Amino acid sequence: MTKKNGKTTGKVKKTNGKVNYEAALKYPLFEAIFNRRSRRFGLGMELPSDSTLGFKSQIDPVPLTEFQEAMLVWAGTGLTGLCLADLPPENGIDLLCQWTGRTWPSACNNHGTELFFTNDSGLYYVDVKHMLPKDKELDVFFRLNVNDKIDRLLELYREGLVKLEDGRANLPDKMPGLFDFNQWNTNKPGTTTFIPVTDITEEYLNLLTLYCSSTYAFNIWDEKNNRSCGQDKWISEGRIKEDVKMSLYDLEVRILTGLNVEQAFICQNMSLALQALGLGGWTFTGLIPRFTLGSNPELFKGLGFRFEQPKSGPTRPVGKDGIFEGYCPPYYKTMSDAFDKMDEHKWAAWDSKKPFPYEEPDKHLVKAPRPTDTTNEIVKSVADYIYNTYGSFPAYVDPMYMRLVFQAQNLDLDFYDKYYPPGSYTDQHVNTFKYFHPDKENPYKQKPEKKQPWDK
Repeated sequence: MTKKNGKTTGKVKKTNGKVNYEAALKYPLFEAIFNRRSRRFGLGMELPSDSTLGFKSQIDPVPLTEFQEAMLVWAGTGLTGLCLADLPPENGIDLLCQWTGRTWPSACNNHGTELFFTNDSGLYYVDVKHMLPKDKELDVFFRLNVNDKIDRLLELYREGLVKLEDGRANLPDKMPGLFDFNQWNTNKPGTTTFIPVTDITEEYLNLLTLYCSSTYAFNIWDEKNNRSCGQDKWISEGRIKEDVKMSLYDLEVRILTGLNVEQAFICQNMSLALQALGLGGWTFTGLIPRFTLGSNPELFKGLGFRFEQPKSGPTRPVGKDGIFEGYCPPYYKTMSDAFDKMDEHKWAAWDSKKPFPYEEPDKHLVKAPRPTDTTNEIVKSVADYIYNTYGSFPAYVDPMYMRLVFQAQNLDLDFYDKYYPPGSYTDQHVNTFKYFHPDKENPYKQKPEKKQPWDK
């Protein structure tokens, strides 16, 4: 180890060592589950001396490697093959928005949540939405050996990675954008900070085709204005059931809760991957969403999302121009136009030239009913009513929704040795530089308790 200004640095050493991929890929699932903890104190961090946990790291920050970030991203939200879509084709399969499989489940296979992250080198967006596996490729990785699996993962990761700007993102570092108890360690040098953002609009429009179908024919009721949401014509015709009311507010809460769990799935997947990679980190909500997305760039640039003003209340994030845009104005002139584009995008995935999971796709797909022209007309009327009445779609929920944040960093094990009994970290944390930074001297003095099956 090398000292500089009293601190240990991760000096590059001359070595032909290779990354021990098996150390990550063969780490036991249940060990990762049982060892999962929020571990917040990273290299280079400091808690003030007047705290009962006061500590100043004596080791310079060391950023994650490309392999570690790729593993976290792909564990969190990566493309893994084709979904099985093992539903009766005659009832329900028509709600599927796409056929790709990812590491987390999504209502109607919409996968409307995408991942942004920042590290010392820049701000990035991971565009997995537009990736496609090969036809009948149910599992991208299963049949590959370790080296081929890593090569494929890195290939996909690099393909989906979009660099938005150089340098660490200007995320909130104080109130009103970041809670005070998160300010000492959030988005610090050496860390990688991940922010999942969910598009509410696509699945909202998709589910309206179900709720407005002749089978359900819900009367979507605007309780604030005591009227139906643009469905009067079809109520008078008997096409929409006047007495089967669904509150607009309840509808949007239902949609939000069904989609916001996607962020939790992604963060939990990454939390488990931390254990295999010997990293610290945690999931939290201390970054205030609107400031993080960029509502007040004079305070914090954030992720640079566009905000629009509804008829009442604060501005709302609608998308990041050219990168991740909601199906709503100003990206479309009307909500009818937005629905048409969503509908076009959805059914393009059903084109016979696209990949499918079935041995005989035509046999099954032909059985799937599509929304009628009348259903689509009702959906457009509902969506137009909501936007025209509230100046926003959705009425009550941000079109682009952010809540959870996830951060990863190399731990300062000395902090945990000082304040905790044995067991606050694992051998995988002790060995992380040996396994995943073979070109650097190990800054840790701690020794593992036992030899692992993947030790070489």
